[in-house]
Amino acid sequence: MIISHVKLIATIPIDVAQRVIESWARNIKDEAPDMYAKMLSRIPDMKRFVERLGQPSHDGFAPFVNPAFVNKGGQGHDDIEASQASNIKLSYDKYRIKLERMFETVDGIPAKRFKEIVDLMKGVYGAGAIARTLPFTGTKIEGRGLAPLAGMWLVNDLTVMDQIRSADKVLEGGPTRVCSAETVPDFKVMLNQRLIQAGASIVKRNFDAAAFAAHNDRINHMVQSLVDPGLGLMPFATGAPSHVDYIMEDDQLFLDVQVSQI
Repeated sequence: MIISHVKLIATIPIDVAQRVIESWARNIKDEAPDMYAKMLSRIPDMKRFVERLGQPSHDGFAPFVNPAFVNKGGQGHDDIEASQASNIKLSYDKYRIKLERMFETVDGIPAKRFKEIVDLMKGVYGAGAIARTLPFTGTKIEGRGLAPLAGMWLVNDLTVMDQIRSADKVLEGGPTRVCSAETVPDFKVMLNQRLIQAGASIVKRNFDAAAFAAHNDRINHMVQSLVDPGLGLMPFATGAPSHVDYIMEDDQLFLDVQVSQI
C-alpha cells in the first residue's frame, strides 16, 4: 500500500538562475583585493613559489623520464630533470608579472582585467550551475532544491509542504519518516549528498539509461540501510514499491519518491 508519493522536479527558473550568476560574479569581483593579497601572502617570493608550485610539478614530472633515456642533444635523465627544475625557477618572474597585470588598476578600475575575466566566465559558470548544481541544491532566491526537499519529505518534516514548488507533484499522502528518530540528522545529510552527486552525474552523462540505473541503485541502497525496520515499510529498491528514483517524465528530470507499507 502506497502511503506517500511525490515527484520533485529538477529545474530552476531562468530569471532566478540569472540573478544567482550575477550575484556570483559580483561577489568574486568584490573579493578581488583580498584574493590578490592572499595570493601574495601564500607565494611572496621565489622560494615559496618553488615549494608550493614548482616542486610538486617537478616531482610529478620526474617519474616520466626513463633513467636510460638520452635525447638528441645528448641530455640524459639527470640533465633533463635539472633543466626542468631550472625552468621552474625562471617561471617565477613570469608568474609575478602576470599576477600583477591581472590585478593592477586600469582606467581607474582596480583589478580591471581580473573583473573582465570574471564577466567572461559567467556563461561557463552559469551553464554548469543551472544544469548540474542549482536544480538539486536550490538557491537563496528560489528556495530549496529537490535534494533537501526529499530529505525533509522522508523524515516527516511537515514544513516541506510550504516549500513544494508549483511544478512538483504530490500524488499520495504527505511527508513520512522512514528512518529512526535518532538517525534523522545523518539521514538528511547522507541523502542530500547522494542526490546532489547523482543528479549532477546523470546530467553530465546526458541522461544515459545506465547512469539512471547505477545512481538509483546507490541511492536506494543508502536509504534502505537507514530504514527503521519497526515501521513496516516495503524495502527501498530501484523501481520497487518503495523507492527514491531519478526518472525522466515529459522530457524533464524528476526525483520520484514513493513509500509503501507491507
